[in-house]
Amino acid sequence: MNHTDLQDSGATLREVPLSALEHYDYCHRQTALIHVEGVWSESADIVRGDLSHRNADLPGLHRRAGRTIVQALPVASEVHGLRGICDVVEFIQPQPQDEGPRRATPVEYKVGRYQPGGPAELQLGGQALCLIEAGFDVPVGYIYSVVERRRHPVTISTDLLDRVVQAAHEIRALLAAPRLPAARNDRRCRKCSLRDDCLPEITDGRSRPSNLFTPRPLGQWRD
Repeated sequence: MNHTDLQDSGATLREVPLSALEHYDYCHRQTALIHVEGVWSESADIVRGDLSHRNADLPGLHRRAGRTIVQALPVASEVHGLRGICDVVEFIQPQPQDEGPRRATPVEYKVGRYQPGGPAELQLGGQALCLIEAGFDVPVGYIYSVVERRRHPVTISTDLLDRVVQAAHEIRALLAAPRLPAARNDRRCRKCSLRDDCLPEITDGRSRPSNLFTPRPLGQWRD
């Protein structure tokens, strides 16, 4: 399936934040808690992530070795209803003999270790989709792992762009839904900063004893 086959048409779309793409790929309920209920709790990992983003979050422009590097670049896709900010985008300065669109390379900063095929790649794909709509060629992006101190290349494939567009459709439906999704209640919940707000042991859709105040041991995960 080509990502252009999934384009929306008609009225203006409800905008989906690029950050919601990563949240959605990780947990649907987390996405609703953050982007519908406005719930947010900070953990040590989140604080470390904020500190690692400190430089990238400051708008700036630098030029070196034939590249223009832009920090905190706002991007949007009117076609797919996406909007957000890229941590860093590197633009290759075209040579006079070059033909075709200019090349852009988004770089997304993450505090943890890189996970191939993980949720961060969907957010990076959303950034690429916005840059492509703006007229740039985006064959590859990078996820920079702060803990590893290295970049990991991610091919901006048609499959990744398809996943981004499909996720945007599903997030838009989730934002309009009358009820929050059920919790996953698995190993992903262990480090989630929203665990105390989500209560995955209770909200995972499984039947429970009528007395919710009966003490239960923590950590009974459905792995």
